[in-house]
Amino acid sequence: MRYLIGLLVALCLSASTISAQDPPKRSPAEQELVGVRIAWMEAYDRRDFAAWSRYVADDCIFSDDNGAVYTKAHVMEQGKRFPREYDYGLNPRDFVVHLYGNTAVLNYRVTAHEQFTDTEIVTEHRDTETYIKQNGTWLLIARALVNMPVNLRKPVAVDTAVYKDYVGQYAWRPLDDVETVSVKDGRLWTQSGKDVDEYFPLGAETFFIKSALSIVTFSRNGQG
Repeated sequence: MRYLIGLLVALCLSASTISAQDPPKRSPAEQELVGVRIAWMEAYDRRDFAAWSRYVADDCIFSDDNGAVYTKAHVMEQGKRFPREYDYGLNPRDFVVHLYGNTAVLNYRVTAHEQFTDTEIVTEHRDTETYIKQNGTWLLIARALVNMPVNLRKPVAVDTAVYKDYVGQYAWRPLDDVETVSVKDGRLWTQSGKDVDEYFPLGAETFFIKSALSIVTFSRNGQG
């Protein structure tokens, strides 16, 4: 049910928010598709399921990263029960549109902020939607929501003098890019290929980066 609520929250995204976060820089055909997306989104937000249904195929597939698959009828029924006063906010961005004749794919990223009593729940997900054009109108035939990791760790204060001990190059796997660890302005940095991230301390020897849930621990050999 937690995943279905996330799917429903994403469906209730307001068109004005999309316009503010994603200024039009598209071809007319791409803009037409985004316009259809906004139209059925607005219909869902105001619970006008007759209008929403005209943009969604009867056999449309709705899925999430929990492995669950929902039908159009199920999503519509749950939407009718979803309270209008539910406290949430979303930040859609990074829209990508690919057109293949009468088929199109729309992908974008969303940050959702949901308020539950005195706790804020933050989720990140990417949505991918597939459309086909029938009788001159784009029709949604599949929609997949994939949650992204949210790193809620907070760095701790450490003696940054130890950072110089970690400077060097590290090999993770035979075919991976070599990781280069460096210090700049009293901060520890890691670079693998073109990817550059800051290491934030969880302790004197353990670090994390904000874009991943993993941690890295530097172990000393017999020479220190």
